[in-house]
Amino acid sequence: MSINTFFHKYADQQDIAPSMAVGFTINHISAVILPVLGGLLWMIDYRIPFIAGAVLAIISLYFVQYITKELNKAKV
Repeated sequence: MSINTFFHKYADQQDIAPSMAVGFTINHISAVILPVLGGLLWMIDYRIPFIAGAVLAIISLYFVQYITKELNKAKV
C-alpha cells in the first residue's frame, strides 16, 4: 500500500507500472528467501536471525534518511 501511494505521489505516470512490477517482484523474492534463510540460521543458533534482523533494520534506517534528500533534489 505504501509503495502504491509513493509511486502515485512522486513518479511519472508512465513509470508507475514497470517500477511497481519490479518492486513487487523483489519484495516477493525477499519474502520467500529470507524466512528460509532465517530458519536455516535458527537451526545453527536461535540468536542469529534476531541479530541479522537488527542489523538489517539499522541498515534500512540509515538508507531511509536519504529518501527525503533525494526527493527534494528531484523537485528542484
